[in-house]
This record gives sequence, structure tokens and C-alpha cells, in this order.
Amino acid sequence: MNIHLKREQYETLFKLVQYGYWVASSDQETNEAQAFGEMEQYILSLAKDFGFDGVEWDEEYNLYDVTATCKNGIQQVIDQYEEMVFKDKLAYYLARRDLAREMTEHVYDEERAFERIVELEEDYHLHLEKHGVDHLQIDKTK
Repeated sequence: MNIHLKREQYETLFKLVQYGYWVASSDQETNEAQAFGEMEQYILSLAKDFGFDGVEWDEEYNLYDVTATCKNGIQQVIDQYEEMVFKDKLAYYLARRDLAREMTEHVYDEERAFERIVELEEDYHLHLEKHGVDHLQIDKTK
């Protein structure tokens, strides 16, 4: 099978591979991670054919690597994603904690519990959007 790509399509594929490889290889030492690394190297090896200058050959490691400038752009997207996931997960876990505390004093049916956790999550999302983590504290006395 052959896939024909334009330069712009290659750049899009390149970015998708970088984002995907970052996620897939973040905490893995498996055969699948090795296969991902091999695929990344294959895609990087095609950069020159597409006139894409975001890839260079690393003599020391005998591998293709992303240039520093290109890495910075990719890292910005990853950082934005991590920030969004962090806030989303934090709001979710804080809402679950608060709901569990509330349910020691109130009895909620399943529907009301779901509505309440959504309300709590929304409150935390709004708070995090406005203040970031500046108002968060950990009670170390317990």
C-alpha cells in the first residue's frame, strides 16, 4: 500500500506522530513502545523527502531527532494539553471527594448524585480558570 502525501499533510502526520508517541511512550518499556519508536523513526526519516526541516540526524545516537525549534512548538501544545487535563482531573477528584463528604449527611439518589457531582465539578472548573491553583492548600495536620 502506498500513501501519497503533500508537504502540508506530512507535517500534520509528523505532529500527530509526535503527540501520539509522547503519550504512548511516556511510561512504557514494552514491545508496543518499541514498535511506536520504530514507526516514529520511519516517519522522521521521510522529512527530507517532503522538504521538511524540522528533523535532523543525530550522529551520537544514530537516530533521527526533532530540531529544537520544532520541539518547542510541539512542547507548547503538549503543555497546554497537560494543563487542561490537570485542571479537569483535579476538578473531577475534588468534586468526588466533596460529594462523598456530602453523602455522609445527605441521601442522594443516583440521578441527584450525578447532578451534584456535575455542579461541584463546574464550580471547581470556574475556580481553577479564575485563580489557577493559587487558592489550593493541603491540610498537613491530618
